Amino acid sequence: MHKTLLIGALAALSAARGEAHAFKSGADQYAQFLEGTGVVLGYPALLLPGLALGILLGLWSREGLPRVWPFFLAGLAGGVGLAALVGPWVSPLLMGLGVLTACLAALLPRHTRAEAAALALLTGLLLTAAGLEGHGLFELGAFIHLGLFFGANLALAVPAGLVSMALDRHRAPWVRIGARVAASWIAAILMLMLAFALRPPA
Repeated sequence: MHKTLLIGALAALSAARGEAHAFKSGADQYAQFLEGTGVVLGYPALLLPGLALGILLGLWSREGLPRVWPFFLAGLAGGVGLAALVGPWVSPLLMGLGVLTACLAALLPRHTRAEAAALALLTGLLLTAAGLEGHGLFELGAFIHLGLFFGANLALAVPAGLVSMALDRHRAPWVRIGARVAASWIAAILMLMLAFALRPPA
């Protein structure tokens, strides 16, 4: 029963993904900022890979996020230029990367800086490229870009901080297990979404 409800919800979510990049013109600066933030926080295909990376960083090290944050920011910046060159395939690619990240977080007992930095760079790059898909360099307002950057960093920092703080305060094994279980659920959801995204047209 729970699986049926989950699949139905994901089908509804995936049906609306074509509207993800329909930015409104003429909005004021605050509205643009909110719109850019909503691109990340309002679409699971963009949000979940960021959450998966945040969990992995929190599991890796207490200072996991600060140690690789420059790579994530560099990826976000690079994705702005890449957005004009990508097509609808970039969102499934980001979801696939999210599946990989979530599986690594759930299964690997330890992580390395090279692994974390590579995932941070690629996630940032594909996240911005997917969020701004089809739009030329600086075609959109600066506040849309700022909002998207804010949403992306929020999606990363919150789970990384929560996992790191929980592990720092509670040494019980169930805390780390709980974070790994959360990562495995993110992997499962992204795999279902990816299946819907890649299904042949009816």
